[in-house]
Amino acid sequence: CFFLSNSITAWVLAIVVLVAQVICFSVYIDGATLVFDSDKDWVYQYVCPRDNPACRITSDVGGLGWIFFAIFLAVHLLSDVVHGLKLVWSAPRYGLSWKTCQCLFGGLCLCSISALALYSSVVYNVAISRSNLELIFNTVILLFVNELDEKMYSCLETISPTWLEMTSDNIKATFSNTNDL
Repeated sequence: CFFLSNSITAWVLAIVVLVAQVICFSVYIDGATLVFDSDKDWVYQYVCPRDNPACRITSDVGGLGWIFFAIFLAVHLLSDVVHGLKLVWSAPRYGLSWKTCQCLFGGLCLCSISALALYSSVVYNVAISRSNLELIFNTVILLFVNELDEKMYSCLETISPTWLEMTSDNIKATFSNTNDL
């Protein structure tokens, strides 16, 4: 978590990724909003022909689709939530210091992005998915947005391994008296 670093560059990179994730999730949430006077992504679950008083359901999403949805979300989001909660939980051990702020901010960001990923996945899939395949497809795309920070880290390992190692060593040295981080 670059928010634990004292490097301005690391903080800027972390903030840029965080803002990009929030914007992407917001686009999905906005697309799933039911607004009658605009063109949104919402797909109606019921079709009611004019010449027939009976409506029919167009959704083929079943329990199996929602089970896989829950499994995918749990597997991908649980580690970020646990790491975020660990950071928040460990913050008070540093008293009133910059380390406390870093732990709180980093932990809250991890938990918030995970919550936003969960919310946008549920809202978007309820609004859009009409089959198990669509449900899983949409979930995987939204989880890809959630993995943006890990992808940035991988890019930095390739582009600038020395800087990344130096930043990681700095974080380890700064928080060396803690075993939980």
